[in-house]
Amino acid sequence: MIIGNYKILGKKYHTENYVSIINPSLQKEYAKVYALNKDTVDKIYQFAEEKQKKWEKKTISERAVYLKKWANLIEKNKEKLANLIVKEVAKNYKDSVSEIERSIEYIRYTIEEMYRIEIKAKTSEQFYNGDKSKIALIERKPYGVVLVISPFNFPMNLSISKIAPALISGNVCVFKPATQGSYFAIELIKLWEQTGVEEGIINLVTGRGREISDYLVTHPLINFINFTGSTNVGKDIAKKAGMIPLIMELGGKDAAIILDDCDLENATNEIINGAFSYSGQRCTAIKRVFVSKKNKNNLEKILTEKIKKLKIGLPETNTDITPLIDQSSLKYQKELISSLNKKAKILIGNKEDINKNIFYPTLITDVIETDQLAQEEQFGPILPIIIYDNFDHLIKMHNNSQFGLQVSIFGKDINNLFYLANKLEVGTVNFNKKSQRGPDNFPFIGYKDSGLGTQGIRNSILSMTKEKVIVLNI
Repeated sequence: MIIGNYKILGKKYHTENYVSIINPSLQKEYAKVYALNKDTVDKIYQFAEEKQKKWEKKTISERAVYLKKWANLIEKNKEKLANLIVKEVAKNYKDSVSEIERSIEYIRYTIEEMYRIEIKAKTSEQFYNGDKSKIALIERKPYGVVLVISPFNFPMNLSISKIAPALISGNVCVFKPATQGSYFAIELIKLWEQTGVEEGIINLVTGRGREISDYLVTHPLINFINFTGSTNVGKDIAKKAGMIPLIMELGGKDAAIILDDCDLENATNEIINGAFSYSGQRCTAIKRVFVSKKNKNNLEKILTEKIKKLKIGLPETNTDITPLIDQSSLKYQKELISSLNKKAKILIGNKEDINKNIFYPTLITDVIETDQLAQEEQFGPILPIIIYDNFDHLIKMHNNSQFGLQVSIFGKDINNLFYLANKLEVGTVNFNKKSQRGPDNFPFIGYKDSGLGTQGIRNSILSMTKEKVIVLNI
């Protein structure tokens, strides 16, 4: 067992209060991190506000120096960081390395993108009936103190994708990682400190949510909140935040739609990867499949055979299906299956290894729209198949969901693809490819209860800055 300690308010911190980090694979305590109290959180916000005023005055190039050094240090420590992800959130080593490499590029591209977002001069002559005697100078200003709350499933990428755009644009961060991922976050921030940057630009907070979560999101010194997590928690934050600007990446129920003319081999490959990588613990995982009666039997047969080939075990061995993050997640998978309609059929799976917290990949057919599994986000390796009669029936069932993140449509007729794309209520439509976050400069949008605001490198910078207009009267 290891202790995760880090600087608070620019100096060493002493406490007897800690939070345990559990290794999901072993179900044993892996590490301990500080359990901060409200008084310390209050001082951290004051410290961050003070430092932000100095950070904002730096040029983009001056801020970029530290971000570049950070990216280089992360790259140098890539293997160590990947092993921490494996231990703390049970993601396999290969995917952990991939996440880190993606995050390094994210930092570097964020710097490039910030240079492109420059002060622009617009004259009123550009507008119909404009006043030719006026010129508007429009610049972007940082909000100030950004509260960053990241989830367990991508402890590197979903932290960096918030922090890097915030910092390059002149904000500072108060960073609250998920409890599972807190020790990794400590090591990540220690690398940031090695860049030689002034203390207080990223301020890490760890602790028990029931003690500090409300205080974190309602503190008067917060200027912006960037959150990724469950829909219920996101809604609660939004209610409490009041007028504070928000970006929220919440839940999903991403569908794969099989059209009658699709390439089933390609479609099933994409579905397997989209539904079962990291045991389905992704907001963009494929969580339901719609198919007509024409392709139903073939689809079920091919998917079943491919699921049989998935490797199941501990993350150190680069398996496809690894332990779920905790026991409650395992219990939830069983609850969803027990609530199915009587005609639903389990084609493969519905097994568990309690000692390793593993739920086996499961394929279920004849799921109906009203089943709990058809509506709720499973965040695990269960894939329901739902039958549609025609496009109108398909569209109605698909859109009858609280979520609207992404959808994948598999087919060849371009007219059908675009017809459905325009009817389905989601932020992103993928043709003949699994749902996924990225490329990272593409807009990332959630409709309905799947999110608020737009992410992606450029959009995140724009979201975490505000326009200021200076009008010249000539």
